Amino acid sequence: MPVLSGAAVVFLRESDLTQNDIHLVIILLLVIAAALVLQALGVIIASAIAARTMIRAKTLVGLVEAKASPVLDQTRTVMDQTKTILDQTQAILADLAPRLRRVSESAEQISATVRSRVEDLSVTVTELNDTLFEINDRTRTQVRRVDGIVRDAMDATEEISQTVQQGIRGPIKQIAAIIAGVQAAIKVLVERSPFRPRG
Repeated sequence: MPVLSGAAVVFLRESDLTQNDIHLVIILLLVIAAALVLQALGVIIASAIAARTMIRAKTLVGLVEAKASPVLDQTRTVMDQTKTILDQTQAILADLAPRLRRVSESAEQISATVRSRVEDLSVTVTELNDTLFEINDRTRTQVRRVDGIVRDAMDATEEISQTVQQGIRGPIKQIAAIIAGVQAAIKVLVERSPFRPRG
């Protein structure tokens, strides 16, 4: 029979629990004990995993610090150099400010002068443009005239060429026909010639 605590024995004597009820209570106590053991194991496993994760995190932090430390040192150096450069730039700008004002005033004067010259040039360019348009119109008119003259000359040349060709072709055809007739006559005479050797 299982060993029960004193409080449980007193409770069991005073109540009308049967043997079956005691077994059920023991089973429930065993289930509770098993659940507590499983919970304890879960906490131990979770603690082990957390400890392992913390070790990895510490290792990663160490690596990041080792890698980032030179970069941070270089960044500080660059920031110091940048501050020095900015201070020098401000000093240079302070020295250049009066000169820049004088350059700006000179640029305004030059701009005004250039603007007036451009206006004068614009009038001249407009006049030149009008003259060029007039020359262009005259040139087009002359080109049309020359084109008409050349076209008439080409037409006349073509007519003359056709007339010459017809004037030459007709007699050449007649001469060719006469030569063909003479050749045929000579051929016939040679074939009927008594002096021709017969073989």
